[in-house]
Amino acid sequence: MARKRITKKDPQEELSKFLNHEPNHQGQHKLSNQLSSLQKERRRSLLIRLGSIIVFCAMMIAFLGYYVSPLADVSTVKVSGADDLSAKNLVESAQIKASEKVVNVLQQQKTISKKLSQLYPEVQSVSFSLEDFNTVAFKVQERGIIGYIKDSTSYRKILTDGRLGTKRLTWSEIDHDKPLFIGYSKKVSLKKNLKIFNSFPDYFKKQVKMLSGNTRRKTQIIMIMKDGNVIIGNTATIKSKVKYYNSIKQDLTTSSVVDLEVGAFTRPLTSAEKKAYGLS
Repeated sequence: MARKRITKKDPQEELSKFLNHEPNHQGQHKLSNQLSSLQKERRRSLLIRLGSIIVFCAMMIAFLGYYVSPLADVSTVKVSGADDLSAKNLVESAQIKASEKVVNVLQQQKTISKKLSQLYPEVQSVSFSLEDFNTVAFKVQERGIIGYIKDSTSYRKILTDGRLGTKRLTWSEIDHDKPLFIGYSKKVSLKKNLKIFNSFPDYFKKQVKMLSGNTRRKTQIIMIMKDGNVIIGNTATIKSKVKYYNSIKQDLTTSSVVDLEVGAFTRPLTSAEKKAYGLS
């Protein structure tokens, strides 16, 4: 009986495929390039981290050197923006001393600003900046001015929040473009008239020279205009009636009373009224 052939493949031939296998040089070259790029990227990242650490340490050393040196102590305080307030009083109230560190003063900016705005009605806010290492620039933002109120023989600012300024001013120190409030002995009536005045259009507010608290009734409001006329109105309705003033005054030939309390009518001012309103 003939023997069956187990396989038709030659073992030597099959082994030669592996023994004579040629490597893929193109793939190896690509992998080598990738590894080289990865190593470069790692070195670059390491250098960046080391550089950042060195810069940070250098800055900390410089800061600590500055902090312990006399340059870190406040030497001068420059105050600006406080036209009617004493710079010396502001600095003393802020409790900024020459021995204090500049950094500490800058960190306390919000606290100092709040404190000064409570002590001085004129101060809305305070901001600090640093000049020449140890000079603190102290900038005051003052509140706006609605007008002035006569207080005995002097005048005080009426601020946008309704409070009165601390400093007493002379006639020559006030801004005469702003209205003057006279004859207000009760704080309540002043607040009420301030609210009414603020509700007027800007073009009309610019025409008002004075507001008088010397009225016959609590519901009455009297305004002396820059053109020499006097407006009398009712506190409840005057806001809606001031829009007619510009057209009414065009027909006037002399200084007159424009009565808007009930309806609207006009009449010339008497000599006594002119004197009483300071128009003579």
